Amino acid sequence: MIHKLLANESVRAHGLAIAFFIILTLTVTWPLALHFTDQVPGWYVADNYEYLWKMWWFKHALLDLHQSPLVAPHIFYPQGFQLAHAELSPLHTLVGLPLTWLWGEIPTYNLFSMLSFIITGWATFALIRRLTGNNWAGLIAGVLLSLTPYHIVRYGGIIPLASIEGIPIFFLGLEIWFSERRLRWITIAGLGFALSAWASLYYAAGLLLLGPIYALVRLRPLKQSLKEKKTWIAVGLLATIILVALGPLALPYIQLGRQVDLLIQLDEVDFWSASLSDYVIPPGLHPLWGNWVRDKLLSIPVEYPQIALEFILGAGWIGLLFALYGWRQSPSPARQAIFWLLLSAFLLSLGPRLHLGRHAVVIPAPQAIVDGFHRLMNTLGESLPSGESYQLLEADGLTIPLPALLLRWLLPTLQGMRAWNRFAVFAIMGLSLLAGLGFASWVTQELAPPSYTQEIRHRRKQIAGIIVVALVIFELWPGRIPLQNVQPRPVDEWLAMQADQFTIMELPLTSALSAPQMLYTRYHGKRIAFAYGTYFPYWYRQEFPELLDCPDLACLDLLQSWDVRYLLLNRQALPEGSQLEEALDQTAELSREVVLDGIVVYQLRK
Repeated sequence: MIHKLLANESVRAHGLAIAFFIILTLTVTWPLALHFTDQVPGWYVADNYEYLWKMWWFKHALLDLHQSPLVAPHIFYPQGFQLAHAELSPLHTLVGLPLTWLWGEIPTYNLFSMLSFIITGWATFALIRRLTGNNWAGLIAGVLLSLTPYHIVRYGGIIPLASIEGIPIFFLGLEIWFSERRLRWITIAGLGFALSAWASLYYAAGLLLLGPIYALVRLRPLKQSLKEKKTWIAVGLLATIILVALGPLALPYIQLGRQVDLLIQLDEVDFWSASLSDYVIPPGLHPLWGNWVRDKLLSIPVEYPQIALEFILGAGWIGLLFALYGWRQSPSPARQAIFWLLLSAFLLSLGPRLHLGRHAVVIPAPQAIVDGFHRLMNTLGESLPSGESYQLLEADGLTIPLPALLLRWLLPTLQGMRAWNRFAVFAIMGLSLLAGLGFASWVTQELAPPSYTQEIRHRRKQIAGIIVVALVIFELWPGRIPLQNVQPRPVDEWLAMQADQFTIMELPLTSALSAPQMLYTRYHGKRIAFAYGTYFPYWYRQEFPELLDCPDLACLDLLQSWDVRYLLLNRQALPEGSQLEEALDQTAELSREVVLDGIVVYQLRK
């Protein structure tokens, strides 16, 4: 049996592809394999700590405390923290629960991180090999998607968004169904949707918006396809799987939405949108030119250099050139569907209005025309279901609204979506697929046409495949991706030694409302009066403005009502010239206890 499998060319090709992506993953993530149980990838100590905590908390809440993991009572005390303030990521917290229980959250987190490369690369390979019959084309497409800076950046800290493997699986299942019409492939597409949705709601929204576009183009002639019974059975099955996947995931957000306005302001959404230039600049992680790209081409504020990572979207010029060739020359029946997927995702990723760099494109015009444009946009926005004005995006000239703005106004649930630049992953996947089609067509039509002997064609294809794969890896190579130790702060160890249960508060708010704070609770075991989540910082500052004026009496009274015993001051998070530490030192209600690695501990006297 094994001998027959090894003799099967298709099985052998897929096995070699998986082996290739395993080796590539170990190399790109090195030395993670040596620190599998004590470090996690991360450009900074940031969201990686938050998702580590969530993986641990699901295990702790379900198996140790026997309570719902969707609320953490000891966080944002005394109200308790609903995890729906950010990504629940059940793929890692719930599906990964057996591994977290057996192995611990750190190695489980790292395993999921590595699998995102391997499965993404293989599924993309399988899709292009299916469309072209060319193994090298599949490898090129798989490398382009798995090593795209979008994926690498999120591998380094945001595991829900790094888990892109469900997206190519969805389109693989869909594509094979188009040619075979067997329901098992619709089930595979449904599995891809579930993996994507349970990783990130952004990917669920992306597939719900973009999947139908791909399918409608691919089903042409549409009238004939819609007359077939098999089409409607497949649609019904896929819709059922989608509802089953989304139902339990949506419920916590619906419940939270009844208590808190899950709204991201329009100007905030505008900032976290992609730019035309983000896609064409050289890959901004490369060890040779990456620093220059981030410093010179991304227009990022000097005080927040880490933001540059969010806007590194270029997938390389090699992939772009082959994608252009594939768009123009590929005979594949999927070519047009992939192109419209790419174009639609690209437009959505640009957000509510057009940008160059981080700046909106503003066209000078007479003031009367500008005022008329603003009145028109405000009237339109306020009349649509979201009831939102255009005021926050008004400028001194004419701006260029984009489809994402209309979708936000038509579908109110999209008002909770902050970073539309994350639709870039679908555009990059479309580019990767077109590049695979392009390589296969280029080899067949230009490099090794049928007029050559079979031996020459085979040799040329092999040489070209090796060279192009090597060039793509070189262009997208991210250098060594930092690893972060997973460990408590000295202040966490000190707090853990303090008797009894009590609440702590941390200042400034930029430090308190940050992702690592969630994991620190695991180490010190005390209650905290703050938290972190996508919606939480905005809501928290509006709900408790007293905290902006600490140590005023109103702030101290609020902390007393939360049963706060210790107030922590993070010196490293203070803005330059801050007088907060001096003010805390001079406050009679506070006594300075200890300073531990830049954290000053004050006790709040009752």
